[in-house]
Amino acid sequence: MPKANSQAFLPLFFFFLFFWTCFSKPITYPRQTNLLLPSDAISILSFKSKADLDNKLLYALNERFDYCQWRGVKCAQGRVVRYIVQNSGLRGIFSANSLTRLDQLRVLSLHNNSLSGPIPDLSSLYNLKSLFLDRNNFSGAFPPSILLLHRITSLDLSYNDLTGPIPANLTALDRLNILRLQWNRFNGTLPPLNQSFLLIFNVSGNNLTGKIPVTPTLSKFNTTAFSLNPNLCGEIINKACTSRAPFFGSSSASGPLGQSAEARGGGGGATGGIVVLPPPSSPKKHQRTGVVLGFTIGIALIIFSVLLALALVRKQSGKKRVESKETKPTTASLEVTNSNLGNSKTQVVEEVSDRKIVIPEIQKLKKSGNLVFVAGEVEGYSLEQLMRASAELLGRGTMGTTYKAVLDGKLILTVKRLDAGKTAVTSGEVFERHMDAVGGLRHPNLVPIRAYFQAKGERLVIYDYQPNGSVFNLVHGMILVLIFLFYFWF
Repeated sequence: MPKANSQAFLPLFFFFLFFWTCFSKPITYPRQTNLLLPSDAISILSFKSKADLDNKLLYALNERFDYCQWRGVKCAQGRVVRYIVQNSGLRGIFSANSLTRLDQLRVLSLHNNSLSGPIPDLSSLYNLKSLFLDRNNFSGAFPPSILLLHRITSLDLSYNDLTGPIPANLTALDRLNILRLQWNRFNGTLPPLNQSFLLIFNVSGNNLTGKIPVTPTLSKFNTTAFSLNPNLCGEIINKACTSRAPFFGSSSASGPLGQSAEARGGGGGATGGIVVLPPPSSPKKHQRTGVVLGFTIGIALIIFSVLLALALVRKQSGKKRVESKETKPTTASLEVTNSNLGNSKTQVVEEVSDRKIVIPEIQKLKKSGNLVFVAGEVEGYSLEQLMRASAELLGRGTMGTTYKAVLDGKLILTVKRLDAGKTAVTSGEVFERHMDAVGGLRHPNLVPIRAYFQAKGERLVIYDYQPNGSVFNLVHGMILVLIFLFYFWF
């Protein structure tokens, strides 16, 4: 009987032993959960481990975590498409094989942090459209991997410590709308950028040298986009490029045809003179010159006829205006009153008959307001320089008066002084928001706003000077030409 009981007890003993072996040890859920993390979450955590040394990004891992709800993360169909952690106080490095594995990423912004070191290889982010790495401490050369991101439209690497040349292949990024490279240490020449969609561009504050390529795209930007590069030159910034000629008498110097001085001079006699023979001219070149000359003369005759017609029309209408001008000369002024900006004299443009007299004289201004530059514009001039500039009245409108201001005899700007009585209903904050919004607009058919100023009711808007005049003048000038042609032909 005891033997039978022992045989019946053995299966029960082994069952309890097996049960105890399988379920007595605690289950490590965190370790098992980490193995099941999505790849995008692992990429973000890898970035945080090296770039967030002060633990500013509080990304929690638990049983119900959702990485798409983390700070700066935006997902679409469970994949990260935007990662924006600007102004987050990050300190560390942008490690490789972290964010670079987010192959569905469209927007990456690390703006205004304290990240250092080189920028890693970003070529795997082939869907990236906007990259903002500005205002950090990134070093090294221009990242060549960016040249492979053919969908990119916005690129901002400004305010870093990047060195070396700007790659010539940057012209291959034909979708660029924004390119900001200012305030680095780039050197070498500027590539012939000619992206038709490029609206915002700045390379100021670098060490670029040589002539600025004259392309339709680069020609539409003003001098502030190239400023603070002492060795840049060219017609775009109105600075001549000086070239050093070879020393005369150098035996190794070669001429235009690759010949030495002795070969060109045929021995040169006792003086060793240099004789340069001009290339023979061809008959086709003479024919082209004649066509161009004839076309130029024809255009000149047409312009002369139009000017003569305008002079006749103006002479007839000018008789009626002479009497009013003799009795009272009109006066217009670009004036910032003493109550608004301290003790200052006034800049006046007097119109007497057809003459304009510019009287620029302004004392030192009180610091009651400063110029605010919009859309990342470089502060190329101050309020005091603007008020000291010579001013010329361009016209009066419904909302204010427009002036042409010439700073230091070089930079030409258009200044719109708004009528305080008509803009007083708008608060200062609303005016600032409006200027920031309008200042960010860039289009080939829009005159970009560069800066604005307001203090105690005084408001100025500064934008590029357009030498072709207003649409009103162009349209009415064309009407006069049509009247002249109709009168003489019919």
